[in-house]
Amino acid sequence: MGRGAGGIVFEVQDAAGHPAVLKLYTAAPERASAAIARLLRDAVAAGALGHPNIAPVLATGLHEGRPWAATELVEGVSLRQVCRSRAPWPFERVLDIWRQLCEGLAHAHREGVLHLDLKPADVMVTPAGEVRLLDFGAWHLKALVAQGSGPAEEGLYYRAPEVIAGRRPDRRADVFAVGAIVYELVARRRAFPGDTSTDVIRGITRGEPDLACLPETAFSPEFERVLARSLARPLESRHSSFEDVHAELVQLVRDVAPRLREAAGPAAVRPEREDLVTELTQARAEGRLEEALDLGRRLLELDEDDDWAHRTVAEIESAQREREVDELVGLALSHAADGEIPVATQIAEKIERLAPWSPRYLQLQVYLDEEKARQAADQIVAAGRVHLHHGRHGAARASAREALAAMPGHPGAQKLLAEAGRPPAPRRRPRAVLSFDPEPDAPEPPPAPPPAGRAGSSPPDAAVDPRQAQAAAYAAAALGHFLKDEHRSARQAVEMALALDPGNPRALELRKILSVLG
Repeated sequence: MGRGAGGIVFEVQDAAGHPAVLKLYTAAPERASAAIARLLRDAVAAGALGHPNIAPVLATGLHEGRPWAATELVEGVSLRQVCRSRAPWPFERVLDIWRQLCEGLAHAHREGVLHLDLKPADVMVTPAGEVRLLDFGAWHLKALVAQGSGPAEEGLYYRAPEVIAGRRPDRRADVFAVGAIVYELVARRRAFPGDTSTDVIRGITRGEPDLACLPETAFSPEFERVLARSLARPLESRHSSFEDVHAELVQLVRDVAPRLREAAGPAAVRPEREDLVTELTQARAEGRLEEALDLGRRLLELDEDDDWAHRTVAEIESAQREREVDELVGLALSHAADGEIPVATQIAEKIERLAPWSPRYLQLQVYLDEEKARQAADQIVAAGRVHLHHGRHGAARASAREALAAMPGHPGAQKLLAEAGRPPAPRRRPRAVLSFDPEPDAPEPPPAPPPAGRAGSSPPDAAVDPRQAQAAAYAAAALGHFLKDEHRSARQAVEMALALDPGNPRALELRKILSVLG
C-alpha cells in the first residue's frame, strides 16, 4: 500500500479472511531489541484501549528481526492526503477532527500510552467523518536514529521542541504535534516550514508559527488563541493535557454558535432546512441513497455555504460509489468463475474508471491477474504433458519451468517437473514388428479442443429453449452496452432478456447494478 522511510505498509487478510493493514518497520536498527520490544508493547497497549478513535491492533511480531504490527483496515483518507490536496476542508470539519483527536489521545494518555510521533499520515478519517489514530510505538525506534542535516523526514515537522532537544517527553509533546497538524489543515501550509532538517529544527526550537496567515473565520480570534497555546514552545505555556484542549474547543463552539444561528438566514428558512435534514437522515439510515442525495442537493439550493450539507452530500456520494463498486466486483467475479476472464477484465476496467483506489478493485485486479497466470500455466502444462507422453523429457521439464515462471507454485507444473525428472520406463516392442519413434523435434498435433460452451453449460446436443437462447443473447448485448457506459441501451436489453426468461441470472445481475447506478 505504501513505502516510507520507516517501513513498508501491506494490505493483508487475517485467518478469517478479513482485510487488515500490516506495517513492517524496515528502519529498525540492528541490536535494538529493547526499542523493538517497547514498540510492540505500546502498539498492543494502544490497540487494546477499545476507543473509537484508535484503530485496534490485531497482531504483532517479528520478521527476520524486524518488528511488524497489523491493524484493522480503515476505509477513508489520511490527513496527509488532505493536507496535500488543493481543496480545503470546511472549518467546522477541522474543529471536529481536532475534537476527536483530543478525545482519542486523552484516553490513551490516561492509560499511560503516548504516541510521540504523530503526523498527518497517522490520522485516518472514515467516510462517516470518524477519526482513527495509527502507529503507536514507532517513536521508540526513531529515538535511536540521529537526525542529519539532509531533507527533513515527515514526522520532524510535528515534533515538539523538548523531543528535539532530547529531554524526556510527556503528554504535552502530543498536544504540540496535534496543534501543528491542525495548523496545516487550516493554513494549507506547515507551521514550521523548511526544506532541510536544520531549517525545521531551527523553526521549532527558536521560531513561532505565523498565525497571521490563518484565514479569518466566525471563530476568530479565539480559535487562534487556542491553537497558539497548543503550539507554545515553553512547556508551562502549553496546554497540560488534551482534556484542557477539549474543554477550550467546547467553550469556543458554545460562544460562537449563537452568532452562526443568527447568520444562518431568515427564520422562515430554518424550519424547511430542519425538515429536509430529518428526511435526509432517515433516507440515509434506510439505505435510500438516491433520495438522500437529492435531499442534500436541495439543502445546498437553500444555502450553498451549508457545510453540513456539503459534507453529507460528499459522504453519500462516497457510499454510492462503494455500493456500485461492490456490485460490479460481484459481477466480475461471477464471470471469472465461469472462466470468462476477458469479460471480467472488461468489467474491472469499468471499475477502475469509477474508483481506481478502491481496495475492492485492487483485490479484484490481483485475483484476475492470478487467474490469467493460472490459465496460462494450465495451457503450458497441457503442452508439457504431450511432450512427456512422447518421451521428450527435456521439453516437458522446460514446459514445467515455464509454467512455474508464469505462476509460481502451480501444482500441475510441479507434478510435471517431478515426473519429467524420472528416467523413462523401457518401452517393450513386439518382435518382428517395425516401430518408429517420433523424432525428438518433430511437431505434435495440438490436443483436441474442449467441448463448446463454458463450464457448467449444457452439452452441445442438449435441447435448448429458443426463448432462453434469445434471452441469453439479449443479456450478452446488455453487458456490451453496459461496458461502453451506454446504460439506457443496457437497461432496454436487460428488460427484453427478462421478458423472455425472467430467471436469466446475467440479466438479473445487470438489472441490480443498473438500479444502483440510477
